[in-house]
Amino acid sequence: MFNNATKEFHYDNCGKMIQTGEKVWTKWNFPPKSSATQLKSRKELEFENAPILCLNCAEKLISKTF
Repeated sequence: MFNNATKEFHYDNCGKMIQTGEKVWTKWNFPPKSSATQLKSRKELEFENAPILCLNCAEKLISKTF
Protein backbone atom coordinates (compact mmCIF):
# COMPACT_ATOMS: atom_id res chain seq x y z
CA MET A 1 0.00 0.00 0.00
CA PHE A 2 1.34 3.44 -0.89
CA ASN A 3 1.18 6.20 1.73
CA ASN A 4 0.86 9.62 0.04
CA ALA A 5 1.84 11.53 3.20
CA THR A 6 5.22 9.80 3.67
CA LYS A 7 5.71 8.73 0.00
CA GLU A 8 6.60 5.20 1.16
CA PHE A 9 5.28 1.73 0.46
CA HIS A 10 4.12 -0.46 3.34
CA TYR A 11 2.93 -4.05 3.46
CA ASP A 12 -0.84 -4.40 3.81
CA ASN A 13 -0.75 -7.33 6.25
CA CYS A 14 2.08 -6.53 8.70
CA GLY A 15 2.53 -2.78 8.03
CA LYS A 16 6.35 -2.87 7.68
CA MET A 17 8.02 -0.46 5.26
CA ILE A 18 9.19 -1.99 1.98
CA GLN A 19 12.93 -1.64 1.35
CA THR A 20 14.49 -1.04 -2.06
CA GLY A 21 15.03 -4.24 -4.04
CA GLU A 22 12.90 -6.35 -1.71
CA LYS A 23 10.86 -9.16 -3.29
CA VAL A 24 7.13 -8.93 -2.58
CA TRP A 25 3.81 -10.52 -3.52
CA THR A 26 1.33 -8.21 -5.24
CA LYS A 27 -1.96 -8.51 -7.10
CA TRP A 28 -1.54 -8.57 -10.89
CA ASN A 29 -4.00 -7.28 -13.46
CA PHE A 30 -5.30 -10.13 -15.61
CA PRO A 31 -4.93 -11.13 -18.32
CA PRO A 32 -1.20 -10.29 -18.28
CA LYS A 33 0.42 -9.34 -21.56
CA SER A 34 2.95 -11.79 -22.94
CA SER A 35 5.45 -8.94 -23.24
CA ALA A 36 4.90 -7.70 -19.65
CA THR A 37 7.92 -7.69 -17.38
CA GLN A 38 7.92 -9.41 -14.00
CA LEU A 39 9.26 -6.28 -12.29
CA LYS A 40 6.91 -3.33 -11.79
CA SER A 41 8.06 0.24 -11.54
CA ARG A 42 7.53 2.28 -8.39
CA LYS A 43 5.16 4.69 -10.19
CA GLU A 44 3.06 1.84 -11.57
CA LEU A 45 2.59 0.39 -8.07
CA GLU A 46 1.84 3.88 -6.72
CA PHE A 47 -0.90 4.50 -9.29
CA GLU A 48 -2.48 1.06 -8.83
CA ASN A 49 -2.12 1.07 -5.03
CA ALA A 50 -2.35 -2.71 -5.24
CA PRO A 51 -2.24 -4.86 -2.11
CA ILE A 52 1.33 -5.93 -1.27
CA LEU A 53 2.43 -8.82 0.99
CA CYS A 54 5.90 -9.62 2.32
CA LEU A 55 7.26 -13.10 1.64
CA ASN A 56 6.85 -14.14 5.31
CA CYS A 57 3.17 -13.13 5.44
CA ALA A 58 2.53 -14.74 2.04
CA GLU A 59 4.09 -18.01 3.24
CA LYS A 60 1.88 -17.96 6.35
CA LEU A 61 -1.25 -17.32 4.28
CA ILE A 62 -0.42 -20.04 1.75
CA SER A 63 0.17 -22.67 4.44
CA LYS A 64 -2.91 -21.65 6.47
CA THR A 65 -5.80 -24.13 6.52
CA PHE A 66 -9.26 -22.79 5.84
